[in-house]
Amino acid sequence: MIKLILTGNTYGIRYEIKGKGFRWHPDFKAWYKFFNDADKADAEAIAKEYGRNGVQAKLEAIEGNVKEKRYPVKESYLFNLESMHDKIFCLMYDIRDGKIATPFVVAKKTINDEGDLWELLDEAETLRSKASHPVSGKDYGRIKEIVSWRVEQRYARCMASGMSEAEAGKCWEDM
Repeated sequence: MIKLILTGNTYGIRYEIKGKGFRWHPDFKAWYKFFNDADKADAEAIAKEYGRNGVQAKLEAIEGNVKEKRYPVKESYLFNLESMHDKIFCLMYDIRDGKIATPFVVAKKTINDEGDLWELLDEAETLRSKASHPVSGKDYGRIKEIVSWRVEQRYARCMASGMSEAEAGKCWEDM
């Protein structure tokens, strides 16, 4: 499958673009349409046509089933995926220093050693890169598990530092 993405000054031609079967993605401020590999020439022709009119056209190869429902990822979820990087390294140092005993659970994944943390880091980075576009239900569910764990950790840290429950509870606002 191929996805054609149109961005830029498309407002004046939005009805024309919609008439060609494109859909608007408000989070990315872009129009997109999927094409079968057999229709690649059509996608390239449309990209070239709009490219001449000052619209940016980008073709992307898509893996998997495009009929599957896709979910846009919230900005707060992206932030939490990015923050997993630092948190995982902190956990690695805590294991090395003997501050945390294994096994323990992080985002519904049992951690037995640093290798498990490296796998989790790789998973979080992969999900973060996928999240720049709408993701599959399976990926979205896993992103929510990671984000929920990060928010729980923040809430616990806030409560332990003496913050009021009302203030600490703001950690959950974007869930």
